[in-house]
Amino acid sequence: MPSQVSDAQLGDALLQTVAYKRPPQDEDVASAAVPSSALPKLLEVVHKAREDTKDEVRRLSREAAPDVDGWIAQARKLQDDIKRSQDTAKEIVQQAKAGAEVTARVQDAASKVSLLHSEIAYNESLSQAVEQLRDISTLLDSAQNAAVNGHVIHAINTLEDADGAFKRLGPFTTTRVVGVLKNKEETLKKAIVETVTDSWNGLVSVDNTNHKISLHQSIQREATIDINTTVEALTKLDLLDNFVNRLSRDLDRIIISPRLSMGADRVMFAFDIQGDDIKRAGSVSQASIESTLKDIDLIAEYLSTRLPPSIAVPLSSKVVPIIASRLVSNQLLPAVPLSTKDIPQFQESLSYVLGLVESLDELGWSGQHRLSEWVDKSAEIWLAKQKEAAISRVQTLFLKKVLEKKTVERVETQVISKGDALHAGGDQEDDWGADWDEEAETPKEEKESIEEEDMSAWGEEVEVTIEEPNVEDVKEKPVDTEDGDDWGADWDDEADTKAVESPSSPQKSAPQMSSKEKSVATKPSADQEVTLRETYTVTAIPDAIMEIILQVIADVEALNSPGLVKSAISPASGGLYVIPSLLLAMYRATAVMHYSKDIASNMLIYNDCQRLSDRLRLFLQEQSDKDKNSTLLQHLQPSKRLKPLLEADIKSIDGFGKRAYGREMESQRQIIRDHLEDAQGFQDCTNVPFATVCDDAIATTIDRIGDVKRQWQKVLSHSALLQSLGSLVSAALMKFINDVEDKADIAEDESRKLHGYCVSLATLAQHFQTEDGNGEVRDMAGIYTPNWFKFQYLSEILDSSLADIKYFWTDGELKLEMEAEEVIGLIEALFAPSEHRRKAIAQIRSTSMQ
Repeated sequence: MPSQVSDAQLGDALLQTVAYKRPPQDEDVASAAVPSSALPKLLEVVHKAREDTKDEVRRLSREAAPDVDGWIAQARKLQDDIKRSQDTAKEIVQQAKAGAEVTARVQDAASKVSLLHSEIAYNESLSQAVEQLRDISTLLDSAQNAAVNGHVIHAINTLEDADGAFKRLGPFTTTRVVGVLKNKEETLKKAIVETVTDSWNGLVSVDNTNHKISLHQSIQREATIDINTTVEALTKLDLLDNFVNRLSRDLDRIIISPRLSMGADRVMFAFDIQGDDIKRAGSVSQASIESTLKDIDLIAEYLSTRLPPSIAVPLSSKVVPIIASRLVSNQLLPAVPLSTKDIPQFQESLSYVLGLVESLDELGWSGQHRLSEWVDKSAEIWLAKQKEAAISRVQTLFLKKVLEKKTVERVETQVISKGDALHAGGDQEDDWGADWDEEAETPKEEKESIEEEDMSAWGEEVEVTIEEPNVEDVKEKPVDTEDGDDWGADWDDEADTKAVESPSSPQKSAPQMSSKEKSVATKPSADQEVTLRETYTVTAIPDAIMEIILQVIADVEALNSPGLVKSAISPASGGLYVIPSLLLAMYRATAVMHYSKDIASNMLIYNDCQRLSDRLRLFLQEQSDKDKNSTLLQHLQPSKRLKPLLEADIKSIDGFGKRAYGREMESQRQIIRDHLEDAQGFQDCTNVPFATVCDDAIATTIDRIGDVKRQWQKVLSHSALLQSLGSLVSAALMKFINDVEDKADIAEDESRKLHGYCVSLATLAQHFQTEDGNGEVRDMAGIYTPNWFKFQYLSEILDSSLADIKYFWTDGELKLEMEAEEVIGLIEALFAPSEHRRKAIAQIRSTSMQ
């Protein structure tokens, strides 16, 4: 139960809350209810507090009364000061308004004064302009009178003064009266120009009808007019350059060009000088450089003696370059000799040219520097013409000489040391590609397919006669042993045949003709020289190129002879050594086009390249011997200058010929492959119509090889022909062998059919029939066709029993031609599964691992 709160406590709490914003601290008071009976007490407390406050205010007022009176006095004083400030401000505003009016009146007066000054200045400038216009009018009248009286220079000077006066008019230049005066000035100037032009035309007369030009020092009009006055007038009128240009064109058209150039009628015209006239005359009787230069000197003398320097010198800057250009193009360039015999005469012509240059220098003329520069560059010009003539000559020769064919012989002597293997036996490899530094041999395990490389035309079999009766053929070693390029790789031949045997295994000393026939190896017992001779067909192009090269050497020697060593052309002698390389590069660039009409074009290119490189090597050797006794300086000796160039060219020529040979071989091999590809792997070769297709494929292949032989046999040497045909036959046989080996099953009738194809393909051996030294016919197919014996064994396998095949492998030489897996694959395709087949396969596998 809450404690009772008295009315006095409630009143005190209310007063504290209202007056001082302090709530009651006692919780009982704060939470106590206010009954209505407490209101009187509360009002009493409030009333009493109000009265106490009033008493306090009165007390404070009485204590602060003196201070308040002071404050009131200060406020009244401040009010008076404010009023006085307002009055002062009003006075200032009134004074400012009065000053603005005065300023406006002053500005108005100043503008009026300025206007008066402007009017006065304008009137003064107008007065001056009027005076200037009067002076200009007077000047124009004076100029007109001077022009009428023939005083052209005075008239021009007066017009110049008038023009200066016009520029000083300032803003009045756009007025109408000034425009009128300017029109008058222009009219006078045109009249003066016409007068001066007429005077010039009289002094410098051009008669186009009679092809004549007349130069006068003076002419008679109303007064005497001399050329100096006219030139001065043209100079002041800024027209002299135009008239000089016109005179130069007239001189070139009427005199210079007809004298230095041939027209459509192929005639040069002379000229005649009589007094002040120079006139075109009849045709030139002697069109030598000496006579031409003398005529040019006469023209220069004529112009310099009849024209003042003020015209002659500017005219020379126009005329001399024209003369130099026509002289160089029409006289000097054609006179550059192609033969060293004509160089003395050309040297004399150069001295005449320098004489003309000196003569023009003495006259103070300009433009003749081109002639002196041409003389200084005469050696370079002569060399350039030699190159151009050489190129032009070979272009003509190639077209003609490619049609001329002849048979040439290549003779080569080789020393065969003891231990060297001849082709008939020994340890020497029978792979012709070894002569061209074949790529490194690969291990047998790789069994990678390789393309048969195209052989050099100078390869394995060259028939020779030597003292030992057992030695019939010898493998030739190329002279250019530094050329080790594998040029089969140049054409990126794709592999399409399987290796006959591992390249790393020892090569057979001679191809095995059969299991019953072997070649016997024969080794010479001592060193011995063997001479190799073969003939082949070439065009006349190599010899034609060599003739030009020899002529170059002769020209170098002639230029350094006592008679020509001091000539202007002699320094160019060393530059002649670039011509051979230039011609050989041109041959390589255009050979395909020139030979294209021949059916054996690539083979002719190959032969010509061989012929050319052989002749170049022989030339270098012979020239080196000659230079030992040569009087030429070492840096000019052909063996020193040409050797590095020609050695590089020989390598390029050899490579070019090999690439042409490679292109032809690859093209023919591809044709043969395409023919055999028509058989589609000889599938169903016993069933119509596939049998007919297969028969045709074999027949067309045989015919194609025969056609190629007929195309090549008149071009290639005998050994090269056999090697090339061997490569083609090898490609055909390899394609056939691969197709047969790829067959998973070969029936008996198919086997007989395939054997028949082998018999047909074996007829290709007829292309390899040769006679030895004793007149006996030898079958060289096995020598020139690397896979010939493999093909023969395939033919035997297709027509043999299982026992025969086992015999070929164990007691024969089948293992030398085929891999064990190849033979096993054929056995599995030819024979049905049986115990005999299983044992035969096992025996072959076991013996192959021994």
